[in-house]
This record gives sequence, structure tokens and C-alpha cells, in this order.
Amino acid sequence: MNLRPRAAAIILNDANELLVLRHKNPQTGFEWWTLPGGGIEPEESVIDAIIREVKEECNLHCNPLRLIYMSEYVDYTINTHHLGMFFLATTDNIQDLKVGMDPEVEIQYIKECRFISEQEIKTSHIPIFPPVFREQFWEDLKMNFIGHEVYQHGQLQMEK
Repeated sequence: MNLRPRAAAIILNDANELLVLRHKNPQTGFEWWTLPGGGIEPEESVIDAIIREVKEECNLHCNPLRLIYMSEYVDYTINTHHLGMFFLATTDNIQDLKVGMDPEVEIQYIKECRFISEQEIKTSHIPIFPPVFREQFWEDLKMNFIGHEVYQHGQLQMEK
């Protein structure tokens, strides 16, 4: 089984909207929201991976501040155990926000990059991954992440 560590940024604008990417699988049409981030390269720090991924995917420079969530799930369909680290981050160039690209894939899945409100995420028919960002994140944010649950276990994508 492969191990895939991933790092992502939790970036909020002045209206407390969350920066998300909308992905769409071109074969299945399945859409989902996720935060900007991606795989950590060999010998790359988590912080450097977040900075690189946010620049590639959203054209923003970010400053990761602190770990907020850690998640994991196993996807037996691709024989991979995913580990995700989600850091609260700031940016000072929101005006430069635009859809970037994922240099790791030929066919681009990223279709949109924007800030989305709590209400829009909660009522969207499009799922967000990891699911903690649909509801629990907003409660944790209101409490300034004091006493929140850092570890978010995931589900298996498909049984063995």
C-alpha cells in the first residue's frame, strides 16, 4: 500500500469565507470542493508544500500559521493510505486569486478557485473533502479552535 502525505491551507478572507477549489472528474462528471493543497514531495517540509501548492493552484502566496486538522483515509481502489495536514494560513495578495493548475496531472480537474461562505458550503449539493469543512470547521472557527478535535478520521473509499 502506498502512503500519500498531503498538506493544505485553510485561508479565510475578511468576510470569513473559506478558499476552496472545485474539482471535476472529466470521466465521471463527479464534482467536489477541497482546500488548496497537495502531495508533499520528498525532502519537502509541510510548510513549503503548502506554500508551493497554494501558489500552483490559486496564484497566491500564503503564510501557514498552525496545524488545525489532521485527517486520514484509505482508498483501496488505488491502494493508497492518505494523510492530510490542514494549516490555518494567511495571504496578502487575495486580489491575485485565479485558477491555477495541478502540474502532477495531464488532465486538469481544478475548475474553480474561490472563497465560499459557511451557508453556501452547508447548502451545496457538491461535497467537500474532508467533510469536517462542511459543518464542524465553522463551529471550531467560532471558538477560535480552542478545544477542537485535531484528528479527523476518514472512511474507507472501498472495502478490500
